Amino acid sequence: MVAVDAAEQARPSDGPGPGIDLVDDLAGRAMRSGRRVGLVVGYRAGGEERVAGYGRAGPGAPSTRDAPGPHTLFEIGSITKVFTGLLLADLAAEGVVGLDDPLARYLPATASVPSFDGREITLADLSSHAAGLPRNPKGMLRSWLRDRHNPFAGLSDEDVQQGLARTRLRRRPGERARYSNLGAGLLGQALAAAAGQPYERLVAERVCLPLGMADTVVDPTQDQAARLAVGHTRRGRPVPPFEVPALPGAGALRSTAADMLRFLEANLDPAGTPLADQLERVQRPRVRMGRGIEMGLGWLIVRSPEPNGPMLWHNGGTTGFRSFAAVLRDRGIAVVLLSNSARSVDRLGLRLVRALATDAG
Repeated sequence: MVAVDAAEQARPSDGPGPGIDLVDDLAGRAMRSGRRVGLVVGYRAGGEERVAGYGRAGPGAPSTRDAPGPHTLFEIGSITKVFTGLLLADLAAEGVVGLDDPLARYLPATASVPSFDGREITLADLSSHAAGLPRNPKGMLRSWLRDRHNPFAGLSDEDVQQGLARTRLRRRPGERARYSNLGAGLLGQALAAAAGQPYERLVAERVCLPLGMADTVVDPTQDQAARLAVGHTRRGRPVPPFEVPALPGAGALRSTAADMLRFLEANLDPAGTPLADQLERVQRPRVRMGRGIEMGLGWLIVRSPEPNGPMLWHNGGTTGFRSFAAVLRDRGIAVVLLSNSARSVDRLGLRLVRALATDAG
């Protein structure tokens, strides 16, 4: 579901641009390897916006054999966590929750939430991966062995809570980032409980509607399902849709390049949106993750060499998809890559960011 292990690679470095048509050149080389099924690349730079599709959306009916485009739906995996962070900021702005509220306040009374030396896990800790929780819920090995293509599908709320009760923290929450699907998923649960609405409805009403994003969903409609790309393993074998019923805030969203560009453009210019304060809040550094890398509420913040300025970045992965999103506010650059095969697009995304920054002078 996630692919943030390559965070250290996210530091852009200077280098010559690859040519006049940056997207076609870079994406074309990536597709010529023959190891990818389909790819959509979208960017905004220098006031110009472009979305281009390559390869195919999947096997089967003729419509899915066509090249994917701006309105093809992909599983975006852990980029979902950025949306969950924005939900937290939005609910906090309304006073529904507080960033420093303890997680335990929003879970069932029977849930046992670990603490360290009296310091409880807060909602902000979960969003910035500073809760000290493990990457995945305890007991996940059995789920992987049962269904390696959909290991989260059979995971219930009760399974998550039982695993949480057996979890012990090794450090005080809030001190250091440690990437956790479990933490982001628990945050989604807590926000849904606080607002009295399912996670998907919260995203639809509080993020997608204000930002004009009609195709970012957990469960696609009939029309959206017809535009959903088919995921593939690294070896090119089709896999079923990825499901995360108990932890949707960690990686359940599907979206399109067109919608993702709307989202990234909102992060480029928060003042021009109905969520200005909330978008600014998610971009503020809260905790250190690694050398030159900090965490906001959902976003990884990479300190780029001048003159590019900091880069907001996240990627995602499910058993059949990979995704990449980045924003350079100081340069007015936004980039999104969506792929329907389980091969990382991080390197390609970073090359495109660097090339666009270089091309912009």
